[in-house]
Amino acid sequence: MAPRKQKPTTAAIPDTAPEQPAIRYLADPVTVAHATPKTRDEIAIRDAVRKALADTEARVAEFVAGQTAEGFSLAEIDQLYVLELPLMFGYRAEGGRIRVSYDSRIVERSA
Repeated sequence: MAPRKQKPTTAAIPDTAPEQPAIRYLADPVTVAHATPKTRDEIAIRDAVRKALADTEARVAEFVAGQTAEGFSLAEIDQLYVLELPLMFGYRAEGGRIRVSYDSRIVERSA
């Protein structure tokens, strides 16, 4: 019987993806938006929360304006659609920058 050929060993490829900072969560972003921060990080978090809440408000206002332009009344819009918000406001600090995760969406109510 002939001896087996040795399989070439492959070196383990190191994981080159940069490690992501941990996600932190805020249970009540509205309180954070109205807080008086004391540190630079707290100011950045408050500003990120305010921006995310303002973006959500603008998205809802744009949706309502579009629906009223199509002839729906505010009562009909309220009966047909619902705004879904995440339970918590997620953020991560990346090198002095705050990256937020607060994805709201407008969906049709189920009958």
